[in-house]
Amino acid sequence: MNSSKTTARLAGLLWILVGVTTGISLGYVRSTLIVFADAATTATNIVAFESLFRAGIVSSILTQVFLLFLGLTLFRLFRRTNKNSAAIILTATLVAAAIGVVNSLNNIGAVTVLTNPDYRKAFQPEQINALAMTFLRLNNFGIGLLEVFTAIFLFSLGLLIIRSGALPRVLGFLLIVGACAFPINTFTKILIPQFHPALITQLTMLCNAFGPLATMLWLLIKGVDEQQLIAES
Repeated sequence: MNSSKTTARLAGLLWILVGVTTGISLGYVRSTLIVFADAATTATNIVAFESLFRAGIVSSILTQVFLLFLGLTLFRLFRRTNKNSAAIILTATLVAAAIGVVNSLNNIGAVTVLTNPDYRKAFQPEQINALAMTFLRLNNFGIGLLEVFTAIFLFSLGLLIIRSGALPRVLGFLLIVGACAFPINTFTKILIPQFHPALITQLTMLCNAFGPLATMLWLLIKGVDEQQLIAES
C-alpha cells in the first residue's frame, strides 16, 4: 500500500511540474510576447525580451521531460489494474513528449532568425519578421498535435479511473470531458483555420481547468485506493 501511495504521489508531483512549466511557457511567455496578428510587434517583443523567450523554450522542454516521467510513473501505478490501458497512457505521453521537444525547434528557429546578425544582413526586416512568424505558427500547430496525444492520455486515464475506482470516479469523467475538447480544438484549427474562433480554444482550456488539476492534487495528497487498484487486475 505504501508503495502504491508513494508512486501515486510522485505522479501527482510530476503532473504539477508539468502544469507549472506549461504555465510558464504557454500561459506567460507565449501570451506575453507573441501577437499572431502582428509580426512586427512580435519580433520587437522577442528581441527586447530575448532571455524571457529563451527561458520559455527551456520551460517547454522541461515540460516534456516531466511528462515522460509522468507517463512512466502512471504506467507503474496502474499496470496491475489494466495493463493495456496503462500501456496506452505511457505510449501517448511518450509521443506527446517527443512532439513537444521537436516542436521547441520552431521557437528556437524564430529567436535565431530575429537575433542572429547574419540574417539581418541577408534579409529585409519585414522578411525576417515574416520568417520568424512562420516558425511561431508552426509551433502553434505543433502544440495542436501534442494536444491530440494529450487527449488520448487523459481519455485512457479517465476510463481507467472510472473502471477501477482507485480514485473518485468523478475525476475520470472530468478527464474524459477535457480529453474530448482537445481534438475538436486541434482539428478545427487545421481543417477550417479561417473559421476557428478564439472561443473554441478558450472553451477547451475551460474544459481542462478542473479534471487534470483535481486529479493531480488527489494523487499528490490522497494517493490511490490500494484495494480498488488491485481489484481490476
